[in-house]
Amino acid sequence: MINKDYLYTNIYSDISDFRPLSNSTYIYAYSPEGRSHIVDDLRKLSPDVSYVELELVRDEKDVIIDKTSGNKYFLRSSNSIKDFFNTYKSDMVYIDVSGLNNRISASLLNNALKIDEERGLKIRVLYAEPSSYKIKQFTLEGVFNDLSEKIDGIEPLPGFASIIPDPVDMIFIALLGFEGGRFTHLIENVQPPSDNITPVIGVPGFRIEYPFVALWGNRQPLGETKSWNNIRYITANSLVDAYLLLSKIRKKSPDSKIVLAPIGTKPHAIGAILFAIKYPKQVEIVYDNPKRKTTRTDGVGLIVECDINSLLAEN
Repeated sequence: MINKDYLYTNIYSDISDFRPLSNSTYIYAYSPEGRSHIVDDLRKLSPDVSYVELELVRDEKDVIIDKTSGNKYFLRSSNSIKDFFNTYKSDMVYIDVSGLNNRISASLLNNALKIDEERGLKIRVLYAEPSSYKIKQFTLEGVFNDLSEKIDGIEPLPGFASIIPDPVDMIFIALLGFEGGRFTHLIENVQPPSDNITPVIGVPGFRIEYPFVALWGNRQPLGETKSWNNIRYITANSLVDAYLLLSKIRKKSPDSKIVLAPIGTKPHAIGAILFAIKYPKQVEIVYDNPKRKTTRTDGVGLIVECDINSLLAEN
């Protein structure tokens, strides 16, 4: 597959090379990872932008607070998230997913794209790679000791609850990271036909050895299901590559239900979310909602900006 990143993305080696448009809105969240703090530099470089920090409300399910206004919003309510976006009147919105969890990102993107249909909202996703993951080694498949402390269980992302019936022909696509236990858990719950499992691994990884770590970490489920025969490889930091691979698979099986498990890199998860938004009657996302450890990564690597409107309109 020809890489089309250049059509929709800009890549920056340092945050000082990036400038959001004047009078735009920049949505972000802090996490314990350093890469989520690139906004601190942006505030100094581009003070004419509305910076909006979001945070999950403790002990309230799928509720966020806009720390700029103090207002609460409900991720599972389209009207609530639309109210959030309508608070900020700019026509350009940057969603920095570096520090946002996938539940927040999914709801924001789903509803922002609905607003785009109504009033032409321009949406850019920004993502900062880590310079490295703090990986000791993956010698025991199924143990969540390196990146995730536990998983909360399979539950739809906000706005993505599916009522698509299970047809005879179902394709299960797992966008893999390092944690084979998550892959095993999803296979056990979804129970897809072994010959219809397509694992996806990022190549090249953020570091040269990461694809091998992913294969090693997932070796047990890949071997037990023999799905290693169907592995597909896409660029680890490219949501465009993930989206276009899924589009290519759909074209080959236009009548199949596609079940996506975005358990790998953040860009791959965003690509999967966008694909599910584009094809809601055919695509279902299954997600295990991991509770992350606080010290997963070090540093800031490349910074990727993607034009979401053009990607979806042209593909």
